Amino acid sequence: MEEKEEDLIIDSSQKSRDQFEEKDLKLFWNQYLQNLKNKQPILYNVLNTTSCQLKENFTIFFQFPSHSSYEEFESLRENFFQKLKKQLNNYSIIFNYEIKETQKNIFLSNKDKYEKMLKNNPLLEKLKNDFKLDI
Repeated sequence: MEEKEEDLIIDSSQKSRDQFEEKDLKLFWNQYLQNLKNKQPILYNVLNTTSCQLKENFTIFFQFPSHSSYEEFESLRENFFQKLKKQLNNYSIIFNYEIKETQKNIFLSNKDKYEKMLKNNPLLEKLKNDFKLDI
């Protein structure tokens, strides 16, 4: 028996769209993280610094601190959203994100600076030796 193409298309307007608040989202996110903490501590540490907010039209906005945290989330995104939609009884949730890498200040010792400069200019070693510099 052939299925009609129309039967295969799911009308998302007929699915549940219960209202929920940001506190509901945060509660779910924190519970999800706690579950990860017990089962996958490394993944928990990566995602623990990720924030989420509820925006208009059931849009959930995530802010990831790095590309790696986003990539880790991608591995469980489908699972996360299926559980979230079921718990909140809302199947119209949309995912949006931003990757916001923070700039880090790294302090280098004189030796580290020298080695870094040496990589860019190998002739620096000759100068050091010619002038008998102690670095």
